[in-house]
Amino acid sequence: MKLTNLNKLIEENQHLKGRWELSPTHEIRYKSHDLDEEIAFRGSIVAAEPDALVVSFAQGQINQKVTKRLAKLAGAWRLDSKNRIVFEVEKEGGKKDVLTFQGAWQVGKSNEIIYTYDQRDLRSKQKITRKLVFTGFWDISEDNRLTYWLSADSDSAFRFRGAFQTKSIFAKKGEIRYQAGIEVNGKHKIQEIILFGKWKLSRDLELSFEIEYEEGRRKTIVFGGEYALSKDSQIAVNLKSREGEPLGVEVILTKDVFGKDGQAFIRLQKSVEESRAEAGVSFKW
Repeated sequence: MKLTNLNKLIEENQHLKGRWELSPTHEIRYKSHDLDEEIAFRGSIVAAEPDALVVSFAQGQINQKVTKRLAKLAGAWRLDSKNRIVFEVEKEGGKKDVLTFQGAWQVGKSNEIIYTYDQRDLRSKQKITRKLVFTGFWDISEDNRLTYWLSADSDSAFRFRGAFQTKSIFAKKGEIRYQAGIEVNGKHKIQEIILFGKWKLSRDLELSFEIEYEEGRRKTIVFGGEYALSKDSQIAVNLKSREGEPLGVEVILTKDVFGKDGQAFIRLQKSVEESRAEAGVSFKW
Protein backbone atom coordinates (compact mmCIF):
# COMPACT_ATOMS: atom_id res chain seq x y z
CA MET A 1 0.00 0.00 0.00
CA LYS A 2 1.40 3.40 -0.96
CA LEU A 3 1.28 6.16 1.62
CA THR A 4 -0.05 8.62 -0.97
CA ASN A 5 -3.12 6.42 -1.42
CA LEU A 6 -3.78 6.37 2.32
CA ASN A 7 -3.48 10.16 2.44
CA LYS A 8 -6.14 10.40 -0.26
CA LEU A 9 -8.31 7.94 1.61
CA ILE A 10 -8.27 9.73 4.98
CA GLU A 11 -6.77 13.22 4.87
CA GLU A 12 -7.93 14.43 1.46
CA ASN A 13 -11.36 12.83 1.96
CA GLN A 14 -11.13 11.07 -1.41
CA HIS A 15 -12.94 7.84 -0.63
CA LEU A 16 -11.82 5.01 -2.84
CA LYS A 17 -14.09 2.16 -3.80
CA GLY A 18 -13.83 -0.22 -0.91
CA ARG A 19 -15.03 -1.00 2.57
CA TRP A 20 -13.94 -0.43 6.17
CA GLU A 21 -14.20 -3.46 8.46
CA LEU A 22 -13.55 -4.43 12.08
CA SER A 23 -11.90 -7.83 12.31
CA PRO A 24 -12.62 -10.39 15.07
CA THR A 25 -9.19 -9.49 16.51
CA HIS A 26 -10.16 -5.78 16.61
CA GLU A 27 -8.03 -4.65 13.67
CA ILE A 28 -9.37 -1.86 11.50
CA ARG A 29 -9.20 -2.98 7.88
CA TYR A 30 -9.82 -1.29 4.57
CA LYS A 31 -9.87 -3.17 1.29
CA SER A 32 -10.16 -1.46 -2.06
CA HIS A 33 -9.90 -2.30 -5.74
CA ASP A 34 -9.29 1.04 -7.41
CA LEU A 35 -8.40 0.86 -11.08
CA ASP A 36 -5.65 -1.73 -11.36
CA GLU A 37 -4.28 -1.31 -7.87
CA GLU A 38 -5.36 -3.18 -4.76
CA ILE A 39 -5.09 -1.32 -1.46
CA ALA A 40 -5.11 -3.09 1.88
CA PHE A 41 -5.07 -1.14 5.15
CA ARG A 42 -4.73 -2.57 8.65
CA GLY A 43 -4.61 -0.48 11.79
CA SER A 44 -4.82 -0.82 15.57
CA ILE A 45 -7.47 0.95 17.66
CA VAL A 46 -6.03 3.79 19.74
CA ALA A 47 -8.91 5.88 21.08
CA ALA A 48 -12.52 6.95 20.64
CA GLU A 49 -13.39 10.62 20.09
CA PRO A 50 -16.94 12.04 19.85
CA ASP A 51 -16.93 12.06 16.03
CA ALA A 52 -13.94 9.90 15.18
CA LEU A 53 -12.15 6.60 15.68
CA VAL A 54 -8.39 7.01 16.15
CA VAL A 55 -6.23 4.23 14.68
CA SER A 56 -2.51 3.54 14.39
CA PHE A 57 -0.86 1.97 11.35
CA ALA A 58 2.67 0.98 10.36
CA GLN A 59 4.14 3.59 8.03
CA GLY A 60 7.51 2.06 7.30
CA GLN A 61 10.89 1.16 8.79
CA ILE A 62 13.68 3.49 9.92
CA ASN A 63 16.90 1.96 11.25
CA GLN A 64 15.18 -1.43 11.42
CA LYS A 65 12.42 0.00 13.60
CA VAL A 66 8.79 0.13 12.52
CA THR A 67 7.41 3.66 12.55
CA LYS A 68 3.74 4.26 13.18
CA ARG A 69 1.32 7.01 12.35
CA LEU A 70 -2.07 8.02 13.76
CA ALA A 71 -5.14 8.59 11.61
CA LYS A 72 -8.74 9.53 12.37
CA LEU A 73 -11.78 8.02 10.73
CA ALA A 74 -14.66 10.50 10.75
CA GLY A 75 -18.07 9.19 11.73
CA ALA A 76 -20.54 8.71 14.57
CA TRP A 77 -20.87 6.34 17.53
CA ARG A 78 -24.16 4.53 18.10
CA LEU A 79 -25.78 1.48 19.68
CA ASP A 80 -27.48 -1.05 17.42
CA SER A 81 -30.74 -2.91 18.15
CA LYS A 82 -28.81 -5.36 20.34
CA ASN A 83 -27.20 -2.57 22.41
CA ARG A 84 -23.82 -3.27 20.82
CA ILE A 85 -21.44 -0.40 20.22
CA VAL A 86 -21.06 0.50 16.55
CA PHE A 87 -19.09 3.15 14.67
CA GLU A 88 -20.52 4.49 11.40
CA VAL A 89 -17.65 5.51 9.13
CA GLU A 90 -18.54 8.44 6.87
CA LYS A 91 -18.17 7.86 3.12
CA GLU A 92 -18.88 9.99 0.10
CA GLY A 93 -22.43 10.21 -1.17
CA GLY A 94 -23.85 9.81 2.35
CA LYS A 95 -22.89 6.14 2.49
CA LYS A 96 -21.58 4.53 5.67
CA ASP A 97 -19.61 1.49 6.70
CA VAL A 98 -20.74 0.12 10.06
CA LEU A 99 -18.11 -1.31 12.40
CA THR A 100 -19.76 -3.49 15.06
CA PHE A 101 -17.92 -4.04 18.35
CA GLN A 102 -18.94 -7.52 19.50
CA GLY A 103 -17.33 -7.45 22.95
CA ALA A 104 -18.50 -6.34 26.38
CA TRP A 105 -18.91 -2.82 27.72
CA GLN A 106 -19.54 -1.58 31.23
CA VAL A 107 -19.89 1.62 33.24
CA GLY A 108 -16.71 2.58 35.10
CA LYS A 109 -16.13 4.15 38.50
CA SER A 110 -16.24 7.65 37.01
CA ASN A 111 -19.57 6.90 35.27
CA GLU A 112 -17.80 6.55 31.91
CA ILE A 113 -18.42 3.74 29.40
CA ILE A 114 -15.55 1.27 28.96
CA TYR A 115 -15.35 -1.27 26.14
CA THR A 116 -12.93 -4.18 26.72
CA TYR A 117 -11.46 -6.68 24.27
CA ASP A 118 -8.63 -9.21 24.15
CA GLN A 119 -5.74 -9.37 21.70
CA ARG A 120 -2.67 -11.60 21.28
CA ASP A 121 0.75 -10.01 21.46
CA LEU A 122 2.55 -10.89 18.22
CA ARG A 123 5.85 -11.52 19.99
CA SER A 124 4.97 -13.09 23.33
CA LYS A 125 1.72 -14.68 22.10
CA GLN A 126 0.17 -13.74 25.43
CA LYS A 127 -3.38 -12.44 25.74
CA ILE A 128 -3.64 -8.71 26.44
CA THR A 129 -6.83 -7.03 27.62
CA ARG A 130 -7.30 -3.59 26.07
CA LYS A 131 -9.80 -0.86 26.87
CA LEU A 132 -11.57 1.73 24.78
CA VAL A 133 -12.87 4.54 27.00
CA PHE A 134 -15.78 6.74 25.95
CA THR A 135 -15.84 10.11 27.71
CA GLY A 136 -19.25 11.81 27.86
CA PHE A 137 -22.25 12.41 30.10
CA TRP A 138 -25.63 10.82 30.89
CA ASP A 139 -29.12 12.15 30.25
CA ILE A 140 -32.68 11.07 29.41
CA SER A 141 -33.25 11.53 25.67
CA GLU A 142 -36.43 12.68 23.96
CA ASP A 143 -37.61 9.10 23.42
CA ASN A 144 -37.37 8.45 27.20
CA ARG A 145 -34.23 6.37 26.82
CA LEU A 146 -31.24 6.52 29.10
CA THR A 147 -28.65 8.15 26.85
CA TYR A 148 -24.90 8.62 27.01
CA TRP A 149 -23.76 11.64 24.96
CA LEU A 150 -20.14 11.67 23.85
CA SER A 151 -20.21 15.45 23.52
CA ALA A 152 -22.70 18.27 23.91
CA ASP A 153 -22.13 19.39 20.30
CA SER A 154 -21.86 15.94 18.71
CA ASP A 155 -24.39 13.60 17.12
CA SER A 156 -22.66 10.59 18.65
CA ALA A 157 -24.73 9.08 21.45
CA PHE A 158 -25.52 5.69 22.99
CA ARG A 159 -29.30 5.39 23.42
CA PHE A 160 -29.99 2.32 25.53
CA ARG A 161 -32.92 0.02 24.97
CA GLY A 162 -33.92 -1.07 28.45
CA ALA A 163 -35.73 -0.04 31.63
CA PHE A 164 -35.15 1.10 35.20
CA GLN A 165 -34.27 -1.90 37.35
CA THR A 166 -36.91 -1.14 39.99
CA LYS A 167 -40.04 1.00 40.08
CA SER A 168 -38.87 2.76 43.24
CA ILE A 169 -35.57 4.57 43.77
CA PHE A 170 -34.47 5.57 47.26
CA ALA A 171 -32.80 8.95 46.91
CA LYS A 172 -30.58 8.37 49.95
CA LYS A 173 -28.72 5.60 48.07
CA GLY A 174 -27.50 8.10 45.49
CA GLU A 175 -27.79 5.85 42.47
CA ILE A 176 -29.84 5.03 39.39
CA ARG A 177 -30.03 1.40 38.27
CA TYR A 178 -30.94 0.51 34.72
CA GLN A 179 -31.02 -2.81 32.84
CA ALA A 180 -30.41 -3.43 29.17
CA GLY A 181 -30.33 -6.63 27.16
CA ILE A 182 -27.12 -6.83 25.11
CA GLU A 183 -25.38 -9.29 22.84
CA VAL A 184 -21.74 -10.09 23.62
CA ASN A 185 -19.81 -12.25 21.16
CA GLY A 186 -23.02 -13.79 19.89
CA LYS A 187 -24.51 -14.49 23.35
CA HIS A 188 -27.38 -12.60 24.97
CA LYS A 189 -27.04 -11.23 28.50
CA ILE A 190 -28.55 -8.64 30.82
CA GLN A 191 -26.25 -5.70 31.45
CA GLU A 192 -26.76 -3.67 34.63
CA ILE A 193 -26.00 0.04 34.45
CA ILE A 194 -25.40 1.71 37.81
CA LEU A 195 -24.95 5.48 37.87
CA PHE A 196 -23.67 7.01 41.10
CA GLY A 197 -24.54 10.57 42.03
CA LYS A 198 -26.57 12.82 44.30
CA TRP A 199 -30.27 13.61 44.19
CA LYS A 200 -31.03 17.31 44.59
CA LEU A 201 -34.22 19.30 45.03
CA SER A 202 -34.22 23.01 44.22
CA ARG A 203 -36.42 25.65 45.84
CA ASP A 204 -38.82 25.58 42.88
CA LEU A 205 -39.17 21.78 43.34
CA GLU A 206 -36.97 20.82 40.43
CA LEU A 207 -35.60 17.33 41.05
CA SER A 208 -32.23 16.46 39.52
CA PHE A 209 -29.55 13.80 39.73
CA GLU A 210 -26.00 15.18 39.76
CA ILE A 211 -23.30 12.87 38.40
CA GLU A 212 -19.57 13.38 38.86
CA TYR A 213 -17.16 12.34 36.12
CA GLU A 214 -13.39 12.32 35.71
CA GLU A 215 -11.44 15.43 36.72
CA GLY A 216 -14.36 16.65 38.83
CA ARG A 217 -16.72 17.31 35.91
CA ARG A 218 -20.36 17.42 37.01
CA LYS A 219 -23.53 17.13 34.93
CA THR A 220 -27.14 16.79 36.05
CA ILE A 221 -30.13 14.91 34.72
CA VAL A 222 -33.20 17.06 35.34
CA PHE A 223 -36.63 15.46 35.74
CA GLY A 224 -40.24 16.51 35.79
CA GLY A 225 -42.66 14.79 38.13
CA GLU A 226 -45.59 14.70 40.54
CA TYR A 227 -45.31 14.67 44.34
CA ALA A 228 -47.34 12.53 46.70
CA LEU A 229 -47.09 11.39 50.32
CA SER A 230 -46.19 7.73 50.69
CA LYS A 231 -46.25 5.53 53.77
CA ASP A 232 -44.10 6.50 56.76
CA SER A 233 -44.57 10.15 55.77
CA GLN A 234 -42.09 9.82 52.94
CA ILE A 235 -42.49 11.77 49.71
CA ALA A 236 -42.70 9.95 46.39
CA VAL A 237 -41.93 11.76 43.15
CA ASN A 238 -43.28 10.05 40.05
CA LEU A 239 -40.71 10.98 37.43
CA LYS A 240 -41.60 12.39 34.02
CA SER A 241 -39.61 13.08 30.89
CA ARG A 242 -39.02 16.55 29.49
CA GLU A 243 -42.07 16.06 27.32
CA GLY A 244 -44.18 15.29 30.40
CA GLU A 245 -44.39 11.55 29.72
CA PRO A 246 -44.25 9.23 32.79
CA LEU A 247 -41.01 7.26 33.10
CA GLY A 248 -42.63 4.51 35.16
CA VAL A 249 -40.41 5.02 38.20
CA GLU A 250 -40.66 6.99 41.44
CA VAL A 251 -38.01 8.54 43.67
CA ILE A 252 -38.55 8.27 47.43
CA LEU A 253 -37.42 11.36 49.34
CA THR A 254 -36.70 11.15 53.06
CA LYS A 255 -35.48 13.66 55.62
CA ASP A 256 -31.85 12.56 55.42
CA VAL A 257 -31.69 13.54 51.73
CA PHE A 258 -31.97 17.19 52.78
CA GLY A 259 -28.98 16.95 55.10
CA LYS A 260 -28.86 19.62 57.80
CA ASP A 261 -31.86 21.46 56.35
CA GLY A 262 -34.43 19.08 57.79
CA GLN A 263 -36.97 21.91 58.03
CA ALA A 264 -37.10 22.03 54.22
CA PHE A 265 -38.34 18.45 54.16
CA ILE A 266 -40.99 19.22 56.81
CA ARG A 267 -42.22 22.22 54.80
CA LEU A 268 -42.37 20.05 51.67
CA GLN A 269 -44.36 17.41 53.56
CA LYS A 270 -46.83 20.01 54.73
CA SER A 271 -47.20 21.43 51.23
CA VAL A 272 -47.88 18.00 49.76
CA GLU A 273 -50.36 17.23 52.57
CA GLU A 274 -52.27 20.44 51.91
CA SER A 275 -52.43 19.64 48.21
CA ARG A 276 -53.56 16.04 48.68
CA ALA A 277 -57.02 16.87 47.42
CA GLU A 278 -55.55 17.86 44.08
CA ALA A 279 -54.42 15.43 41.37
CA GLY A 280 -50.86 15.78 42.54
CA VAL A 281 -48.30 18.46 43.13
CA SER A 282 -46.46 18.94 39.85
CA PHE A 283 -43.67 21.26 38.90
CA LYS A 284 -42.75 22.92 35.65
CA TRP A 285 -39.63 22.79 33.55
